[in-house]
Amino acid sequence: MANNSEKYIQGVALQSGAGIGPVSNTPTQYGNRQHQYLAHRTEQFVKARAKYSSDFVQANVQGLVAEDFYRYLSTFIRFADIAAQSATGSKNVDDVKVILFSEPSIDYFPIGAKIQTMGSTWLCINPSNISSVHSTAIVQRCNAAYCLYDYYGNIVTEPIIVEKPAMASNSNSTPENLVMMEGYFNVICQLNEYTKGLGQNQRLILGSKAYHITGFNDFIQEFTGDYESVHLLRFSIRIEEPTESDDLINHIENGKNYSFSAEISAPEEIAVGEITQLTAHFIKNGIEIKATEQYPLTWEWASSDNNLATVSADGIMTAIKGGSITVEAVLMQAKGVKATFNMKIENQNLEPFVNFVGLIPDGIEQYSSAQIKAVFYENGNPTKNILTWTFSGAPSDSYYTNINENVVTINCLKATSEPLIITASYGEYIASIAVALEGY
Repeated sequence: MANNSEKYIQGVALQSGAGIGPVSNTPTQYGNRQHQYLAHRTEQFVKARAKYSSDFVQANVQGLVAEDFYRYLSTFIRFADIAAQSATGSKNVDDVKVILFSEPSIDYFPIGAKIQTMGSTWLCINPSNISSVHSTAIVQRCNAAYCLYDYYGNIVTEPIIVEKPAMASNSNSTPENLVMMEGYFNVICQLNEYTKGLGQNQRLILGSKAYHITGFNDFIQEFTGDYESVHLLRFSIRIEEPTESDDLINHIENGKNYSFSAEISAPEEIAVGEITQLTAHFIKNGIEIKATEQYPLTWEWASSDNNLATVSADGIMTAIKGGSITVEAVLMQAKGVKATFNMKIENQNLEPFVNFVGLIPDGIEQYSSAQIKAVFYENGNPTKNILTWTFSGAPSDSYYTNINENVVTINCLKATSEPLIITASYGEYIASIAVALEGY
């Protein structure tokens, strides 16, 4: 044995797997794992030659990033049939494959990880990372889908595996079974944010029928004692008739009981030259839902005629010409959720008048301030005439003001039960607004 392979074996006989081969994604739990002799050379061969193979396909794969199991990365994999009947059981052979990664640094592929390629999603049901030179696994094609609404009302289609194409029976057939079969399917799916709501005695819709969940299992761990390594759900489903609340079109259990809509708060009329703040509301099951850090709400605004009025990204509308328009707000997190609002823009009043311009606050918080501007109009045009400001309502010790011609700055010192009445006048022409002084 004077060949190079013998010398190589003698040189690595006492080395562990961690010291052989390229940097890999091996988890810390495999720290004491040993690789076979010549494993490094096998990896080098695949690295050098795999790119020339015609049977590798590009796929998006989960489970390759230790700190983010559900993150997808693009890589190349090879599918191979499982020849042994014992490995497939009653499964369709073409739905169960052995996979091999072309990249030698992929040394670990966890149970429950998904592969997306060639129009289907595959689920790792049996990894073989410990004894192989390369990361290999048995994967099964997801042949059905569990549908549900996400937080915003988008329809989520979660791939699942229904293991038996024909329903299995666990009782003798009777005439009644011709109407309602007494049998079950076995289901495997990934445990994630969409399936974590499934559980014993719950229901799901597959095709045109409803199914009742039994035998629910959410505790099989990849690493003993590590509940974070639970990535698969296994359960049985028994057929039952759907209810009137089930949405059979979108395949969502009790889907008709859910509603997602939007509303717009805005004045029905606005004068040319005015600026107003439009507000959109997200309504879920009849209740308004406020934005949170975890679930933000972002709206896209549009005007039916930008020659009459424009709406900014923040929902601030500016009236330009008289007429009727429709404004629309679309929820960016669920573009099927939208609202419209019809508004009338009045032509400018040619009679002299005083009007407040810009955004007018409903209230001012304690120790905060707000600027308010008013303008005297004549012949429909704004003038630079200096206005007279007066204040009433709230006690004088609850605020102080700083007047700069036609702009007044209101500083709130403390909360009051009565709002502050702000009046701007020019001769006999007067306009007033009420602003609440708020505390903590």
